[in-house]
Amino acid sequence: MVDVVVGILSDKLLKVLESEWHRQLALGEHFKKMNDELLFMRSFLQDVERVRRKDQTETLKIAKKNLMELVYDAEDAIADCQVQFAEQHKGSLSKYMQSWSPKFINWSPKLINFRREMTKRLMVINQGIEEVKKSMISYLSTAPTPTSREEGNTRPLSYPILINDDKIVGLEDGLDTIERWVLQTDELFTMIGIVGMGGIGKSTLAQKICSRLKHSFEYIAFVPVSQCLKFEDVLLEMLREKIASKSSHSGGEVHELLDMLKRELEDKKYLLVLDDVWETAEGMWWDNLNSILPKRNGGCVIVTTRKLKVAGSMGVDRNHIHQVKTLSHDDSWSLFTKIAFARTGGKCCNPDLEHFGKEIIARCEGLPLAITAVGGMMLAKGDSVQEWRRTSMHQKDEIGMLVMSRLELSYDELPSHLKPCFLCFAMYPENIHIYIDEIIGRWIAEGFVSARNGRTAFETGEEYIAELMDRCLLIGSKTDAFNRKFTFCRMHDMVRDMVIKIARDENFTSFDEKGRPIFNMQHCRVGISGNSAIESCGSKVVKNSITRSKLRTLFSLYIEKEVILNLKMKLFDLKWLRVLYLLLSKTMINEEILGKDCLDAIGSLRHLVYLHIGFCALEKLPDSLGDLSNLQLLELNQWPNLKMLPPSIIKLGKLISFQIRGCHSLECLPDGVQNLLNLERLEQFCPASSIRNNAFQIGQLKSLGELRRLHIVLKSPNQLEEGELKVLSQLQNLRVLLIEIDTNNDESSALMSKLNHQFSYLQDLEELWLIQFPGERTPIWLKPMTFPRLRFLGIFGGKLTHMGPGFWERENAVWKIEVLVLDHLSELVEDSSKFSKAMPYLRMLQVSHCSKLIQSVPSDVSRV
Repeated sequence: MVDVVVGILSDKLLKVLESEWHRQLALGEHFKKMNDELLFMRSFLQDVERVRRKDQTETLKIAKKNLMELVYDAEDAIADCQVQFAEQHKGSLSKYMQSWSPKFINWSPKLINFRREMTKRLMVINQGIEEVKKSMISYLSTAPTPTSREEGNTRPLSYPILINDDKIVGLEDGLDTIERWVLQTDELFTMIGIVGMGGIGKSTLAQKICSRLKHSFEYIAFVPVSQCLKFEDVLLEMLREKIASKSSHSGGEVHELLDMLKRELEDKKYLLVLDDVWETAEGMWWDNLNSILPKRNGGCVIVTTRKLKVAGSMGVDRNHIHQVKTLSHDDSWSLFTKIAFARTGGKCCNPDLEHFGKEIIARCEGLPLAITAVGGMMLAKGDSVQEWRRTSMHQKDEIGMLVMSRLELSYDELPSHLKPCFLCFAMYPENIHIYIDEIIGRWIAEGFVSARNGRTAFETGEEYIAELMDRCLLIGSKTDAFNRKFTFCRMHDMVRDMVIKIARDENFTSFDEKGRPIFNMQHCRVGISGNSAIESCGSKVVKNSITRSKLRTLFSLYIEKEVILNLKMKLFDLKWLRVLYLLLSKTMINEEILGKDCLDAIGSLRHLVYLHIGFCALEKLPDSLGDLSNLQLLELNQWPNLKMLPPSIIKLGKLISFQIRGCHSLECLPDGVQNLLNLERLEQFCPASSIRNNAFQIGQLKSLGELRRLHIVLKSPNQLEEGELKVLSQLQNLRVLLIEIDTNNDESSALMSKLNHQFSYLQDLEELWLIQFPGERTPIWLKPMTFPRLRFLGIFGGKLTHMGPGFWERENAVWKIEVLVLDHLSELVEDSSKFSKAMPYLRMLQVSHCSKLIQSVPSDVSRV
């Protein structure tokens, strides 16, 4: 992971060397030397990755840790230079640069002193990088070189678990489904995918299919595919019996083996299982194999993989992909008893053992590999209640090594850019649903994600989330699975244990042996949940250790009063903080515990990129918030008393996301928000009545050309000037629009009248939500012609009884909607089959709390 952080800094250094400010400070030679060394180090670290993490010596681990700290020191130095330059010229950088010349440098005593101190800092950092380089080169010269066999196969071949018939538990439905798919092949060729996280039973399912159908095929091969594939070994495994019968044949070139396999399968009905496939692009091995497979006689290939994308790249149709789920509690207990009580025929005769056994399997969270491992371990312990009690208390230590190495393969195989993103999940507590936009915000603030290839940083982050889900390392929730509109995600408990272990090994953040955060602040990232800081370390430790000035991320969830009081006094010391996430306990939403002094301290954090404050009782924010010149993401969550925002917010020129949730007393945004030209997301924005002086109006959004996501809350018809909503059609990058109505009955009809006539053609909109819409019919503009590219439509709450006539209109345009969500529409009287007829691309209809809706959906449309 260090190579990723080094790469991020190298990119920043290149931008520094292209800028003008480093010349004013005359520090270019130090930055250039640093960049040259880091470019070498990055290539070196990528070479070191050939040596597996478990084989790395303590010397290398210490060197990598030291390099990471030096990289962070260098990033802080660059940030300090940028802030110094901005303050020197009072933010007028562009105007100053146009007339910049060395002879006009304002060498004030303050600037001279800053340059002197910065030169010393950079020299120390460069010297440290050279020392780390020497130690790493020394390590590599003495490190064992992998043999050719190891290079071709860097992990042991995986073997199926739960092979015996009597130990197939909780997989029966999957077996029946896959068997039906296989037997439907007839004279055709079929591809089937089995997808799931490591240890969930994919290989077991595939092997059981081979056993069940052994008389239905003339040729059956079950081939474990290694992560670093040697195609010759795979082909030899498929031809094992044929080659074994000819002792003179020792293998041959790939093309010879392919010809031999082609002749072997030519006139046979075959079933081929490729187990645990990781990649297909390397060496084009799958293309070569697929080209010689006969596509008649009922041939079938089953692929098991941890990555949904792999199955798709091999040509598996989505309708033939079976995603293996974790076991239910009952199935988990059934599997456990078959193994742990094998001596008594799978029956537990001791209530005490049953009590501790159920505690043990609850920790396994339905993962068959973990249940099988711990079941075998408990079988060896016999019926000693004392041993079972001890295992229940220390289960993580007992089974961690049995399961962890299998799961760590998923981390080892991650692309380098995903590794630090994945480790960020270590800071979340157990059993929590993680808001995806928030984790992406953290990635952006840390520099792990940035805009690239024409995509915004958020869009890139969404791609990273999707890839982690494809690899079965994250589980999506509250979503439509087809359109990938995941709102939250979560992590299997065993995967979380793995992430914590790796984060500790990589010095990404710190945990004790029980997986609790260590609050000595010797790391750059700290997470606090509830009163965990007090419970695990004591409030004094939190209070004293927060002075660690290199802290970059402080992430806290539902923290209580004592922790907040300790934090308030130390925020001024965290001058290099990039991420500050303060979610207070809900019990304090009416207490002004987070006072003006604390918010003023936050306003002094000049390097802050991401600020989230939730469950706060204050009525206003201080003007110092406008001094956060590097702030890109600002989130205010559940501020019920917040009435106004400081005018200084309009100085946050780098802001890309401004989210306001649960701030029901907020009347308007400050005038001048239209000057935030980089803004991409503006959520729960409530424009004020036009009779107010300096009230911000929707019409002013037209200057925000980068806006991609907009959430408008309308409370009064006075908020809308004539034709004002038509400005939305000028926002060519707008992709997601949420319109929420929060009004009383007396004003709803007047507001409806304005809403019905203020929309125009929104060509590029992809997602639309109508929330608490007051009309009995949908507005006249909700029709295919207005939204030609709409893929997702959600209607939540309100008095809707029927869809308006324009909704069913098909003369001039057709709906492109793939996902339709109807939620809390208790008065809606429609036949759900009409939606599939009007929407030929519809793949999912999600209906909830719509008691009068006639439920009749075609079989090709999924229902949730």
